[in-house]
Amino acid sequence: MIYTYVPPLLPTFVRWRKLYSRKKNLSCLRALEYERLDKLHFQGPILDVGGGGKSLYRDLLPADIAYESINIDPAIAPTYLIEPGGEFPVADDSFPTCLCFNTLEHVYDAKFVIGEIHRVLKPGGVAHITVPFIFRIHGHPDDYFRATPSWWRETLQRAGFSEVVLHPLVWGRYTSGANISGYRGILRRLRFHLAHLADLVYARLAFTGSDGCYSGRRGERICATSPGWFISASK
Repeated sequence: MIYTYVPPLLPTFVRWRKLYSRKKNLSCLRALEYERLDKLHFQGPILDVGGGGKSLYRDLLPADIAYESINIDPAIAPTYLIEPGGEFPVADDSFPTCLCFNTLEHVYDAKFVIGEIHRVLKPGGVAHITVPFIFRIHGHPDDYFRATPSWWRETLQRAGFSEVVLHPLVWGRYTSGANISGYRGILRRLRFHLAHLADLVYARLAFTGSDGCYSGRRGERICATSPGWFISASK
């Protein structure tokens, strides 16, 4: 299997403005996830594992591509409603694109779901997956695990994927730290954006002359505090 780790872009004022201009009051993880989502080119139809008609990101997906979804929660309005741990009611090799956003951490047997995603993907198809890493416990209805890039590389290889590209979803240490501690009390959103500013200033001071990414050993240490990962796995 070919595995590629992509160093994330450094913070900039332009990115900062774009991250929060379309949808207000997003977490940093969600904002970075949607930024990456905007850069994808989809082949339809799409199968969204853990999504549905009322998913928060549904309006970010192409409206002209057929969309189906699987979920255990009827409130999200999925195409297929299944029981936790159930097989997908979908034939093998059916979809060129699968999505699985903010879902696998809520699944006890995530390897089974990954296997099901691989099964229903067409040969050459791609699964786009987002999962948290440095992120608080958030049950829906449960929250089971956090995994490192090494775990995802090994697990996806064993599931049969031929290529994996992993993007750390990180703005910087200050936002990652504040993401864990939370923003309690007064002026929460102001303190949220001050953390973004602190990371931007640090990046400009510490990564002068870089390639515009969190690179080198210092960059790797910052990426080790990533709130989450965006993974694209090809069958």
